[in-house]
Amino acid sequence: MEHFDVLRLGLILAIQAEVEGMKAENMQREAIGASMAFDEVSFCNKADELRTLVYSHEDQL
Repeated sequence: MEHFDVLRLGLILAIQAEVEGMKAENMQREAIGASMAFDEVSFCNKADELRTLVYSHEDQL
């Protein structure tokens, strides 16, 4: 893997960790009967971040 491939992968994994945290927070809130912290739009925004990252030029990372 090239340097920028490793960098891009790290950024992708960071966004994935954020999404997992969002899911966990929603599950925790559901368990106590609270409203969700993150809605569908929040998850779509993370998907857009991933798409943008995938197509970013190396000097934009």
